[in-house]
Amino acid sequence: MICLNCGKHVDDDVRVCPFCGAQVETGENAPSETEAETDPMPINPPRREPKEEYFERVEREQPAEREAPVRTKSVLGLPALLLALASLVLSLLCLVSLFSLRGSIAELKEAQTKSLSAIDSSVKATNDRLDQLDATLAKVQTEAYEKVASQSISLVKDLTPLVGPVDEGKYNRMFIVTAKGNLNRDTSFDWQRYNAATGGWVSIVFTGDATTNEQFGLRLENQYDAALSEYTTILWANGITPEAAGTYRCVITDATGITKTSAEATVEITAAEAEG
Repeated sequence: MICLNCGKHVDDDVRVCPFCGAQVETGENAPSETEAETDPMPINPPRREPKEEYFERVEREQPAEREAPVRTKSVLGLPALLLALASLVLSLLCLVSLFSLRGSIAELKEAQTKSLSAIDSSVKATNDRLDQLDATLAKVQTEAYEKVASQSISLVKDLTPLVGPVDEGKYNRMFIVTAKGNLNRDTSFDWQRYNAATGGWVSIVFTGDATTNEQFGLRLENQYDAALSEYTTILWANGITPEAAGTYRCVITDATGITKTSAEATVEITAAEAEG
């Protein structure tokens, strides 16, 4: 059916147009859809009912029709409320899980730190133990080597310190070492001087037939006593120079390569007085 006031299609059993609020004609007086399309606007349209009066009248006449939307709205809001509550609960669970996870991570990190500290302590203790074992092994090796060297080379007379300083330019015997063993008079005795600049021992080089060292003013003399099977090496002051001041020792090497080191002694040089 067509509303004569607004020209819109309405149901046949509706007495009031839901679009404009005008009274809808029913029965034979109601125009067909074809007539409404041909002449949609009537010549004398009825008075248009105000919007406020229309809604009041509709509320009085059709109260049942307005209850349905309200109930529908309530029914539709319940799932939304449940969903919101579920989301809230899930969020709370997530927060609780997050704090619990953070606590677990902190505990795990602390346990890991303690474990690493324990490992470091264990490694340090192991290294200290290895150092002790190395020191013990070195000591045992040194003692064993010295024992072998003592069996191969025996010192009859070791190097002894000088009583006092040596005058510059003096000629006299300074140090003497006597040993027995499988030695050689010409090659078994190596006199050395400590070099403070390099922190090591340096062999003194003797040249010439007299086996002299002009830099320090020294002379070397080696002897062999066949009756006693003893080898003697003597270090002489041969016009000694101030550069000769320092610490000396003699390293003895037998034919098999075994070495034995004498004691050490320090030489002091007294500068010569200027003439005139």
